[in-house]
Amino acid sequence: MSGVAPQEGVGNYFIYKPVHGASTAFAVLFAISGFAHIWQNNLKYRSYRIGFLLPWASLIFTAGFVLREYGSYHTDNLGIFIASQVLLFVAPPVYNGANYFIFSRALYYLPYLSPIHPGRVWSTFITLDGLVDIMAGNGAARAVNAGASEAERKAGMDLVKVSLFLLLGMFLAFTFLNVQFHYRARRRGVFNYRMKVIMYELYASNLLILLRNCFRTAAFFYPWDSVANSQEWPVWVFEFVPMLINSYIMNVYPPAKYLPANHKVYLAVDGETEIEGPGLIDKRPFLITFVDPFDVVGIITKKDQKNRYWLKDGIGGPLPETQPSAEEAPVISHEAGVQKTAG
Repeated sequence: MSGVAPQEGVGNYFIYKPVHGASTAFAVLFAISGFAHIWQNNLKYRSYRIGFLLPWASLIFTAGFVLREYGSYHTDNLGIFIASQVLLFVAPPVYNGANYFIFSRALYYLPYLSPIHPGRVWSTFITLDGLVDIMAGNGAARAVNAGASEAERKAGMDLVKVSLFLLLGMFLAFTFLNVQFHYRARRRGVFNYRMKVIMYELYASNLLILLRNCFRTAAFFYPWDSVANSQEWPVWVFEFVPMLINSYIMNVYPPAKYLPANHKVYLAVDGETEIEGPGLIDKRPFLITFVDPFDVVGIITKKDQKNRYWLKDGIGGPLPETQPSAEEAPVISHEAGVQKTAG
């Protein structure tokens, strides 16, 4: 990787001679995308949680490219080199975090199809992602530090390799949940236009992130003088451009436009009516829900504590023998637009 055996005349830390201007262009493009995310998701559709991680990822990329552009003119500046490498390395996983939250909101919208408590999708995956990111960032800082010993650089590369494989494993697990939810929605006839946009958007985003992760994983196993590491174009083609496309896909189809800002609003089982319910409540302690997000114990013991309020709204589903309690009874949401027809 970078920082090992640099070419003559390039400087102390880059293997290849970095091109001037491209990083500035990408910094501007990511900044524009980030401001668009803020306008679309936070201000226009007022979904602050959905709109937090997307501009955050763009901000990290913008900062990383600004430093990379400066570093392309000061290739002997170790601090700038390391900072730019780490920022550009840890930014893409933030898009993973955004996808986790978007999918979580989709599960809240169709709670009767959720294979996992929606609130635990984000908390479980983002916690694991955070741990992996810490490992990856630490390893990347060591691996690109030409001032470190060979053993320290090797240890850094090993950390990055492990983190990348963990990310690939988490990606497969997350994609499996996406596909399972998609299949259930189609089978139940509630895969409306909103869900089509969200799910296909998630698939496209996941594919772009997978392309980036596969490239990063492969690059760390190739020698420093391979095409993947000794030339600049692969990192642009297989990482930077896909991440820019990913960010702008979220601009073209802002998630907050298709998902209710209020996570308690759900689509009744008739596939047409939007209702504001009590929200999917898991009465187990948080630590237990984190360790067992699928409530495997409850399923086995038949003591699943999920509040199936969608069976008690009288719309499209069987009515309970007794009336629901005031706590469980959903209320009709005028904001949601009762009797909205699914696209």
